[in-house]
Amino acid sequence: MSKTKYRMGQVFLVDDEYLRAIADAAYLEPTDNVLEIGMGRGQLTQFLVRRASRVVAVELDPRQVDEAERDFADFENLTIVEGNILDIELADALGDAVPAVCVGNIPYYITGPIIDLLFENRGIIHRWLLLLQKEVARRVVANPGSKEYGRLSVRLQYYGVPALELDVPRDAFEPVPEVDSALVSYYYRDEPCAEVADEARFFYLVDYLFGERRKKIRNRLPAFASGTVSRDEIDEALGSSGIAGDSRPENLSISDFAALHNWLEGVTRTNR
Repeated sequence: MSKTKYRMGQVFLVDDEYLRAIADAAYLEPTDNVLEIGMGRGQLTQFLVRRASRVVAVELDPRQVDEAERDFADFENLTIVEGNILDIELADALGDAVPAVCVGNIPYYITGPIIDLLFENRGIIHRWLLLLQKEVARRVVANPGSKEYGRLSVRLQYYGVPALELDVPRDAFEPVPEVDSALVSYYYRDEPCAEVADEARFFYLVDYLFGERRKKIRNRLPAFASGTVSRDEIDEALGSSGIAGDSRPENLSISDFAALHNWLEGVTRTNR
């Protein structure tokens, strides 16, 4: 493996115990379709093609694609797509193999863009399982009150339900990366877990408050509202929402953020 390929993010999960555990965690039925991101040498693919109806595997490295086409020539339920997952139209790549479950050992430096891509295609990708850097995985599934809980936790849990399936140590990969990994599963809710007046402004509030996560909510809201609400009004709103006056962002549930947002939307319109 060249250093160039390692810099591209190509580290391969080679431990069969963990490969089998990932396939098990996907809970695939014989009628399920799978989108695999980062086929690599086909280590995980070999388990997926034996469990799913159709597998569409995307791989960037043309040499890996050539090897895979030879190694998996007998599997008619496998389609290999050469290219960058971020440049591919998933609907075109999957064709009639929808809806699909996405499974992937992804380059960690493009975790955010891949999650965004899957969200944009949630009409055809109804759940996913991704190997993430362990630190990021902890943030995805974090609960209020923990140090890992933040804007990523709120954003993903607002739209869906994540779960930490298993930890994967660095020595299960080749070459050995500098970080440990974890498998996260995720499925989309039929509806977001809270009702908000304006989703864009809701997430703007979440991002704003977590921008200085150690500061108390009551001290940050006046500036956010551009002086249109008084501190007394803020204290009253916090109290009526059951939010302690000395709360910090990591103490708030998604419902708490939604209550604050909806109150701010109402009061700022009134005071304009």
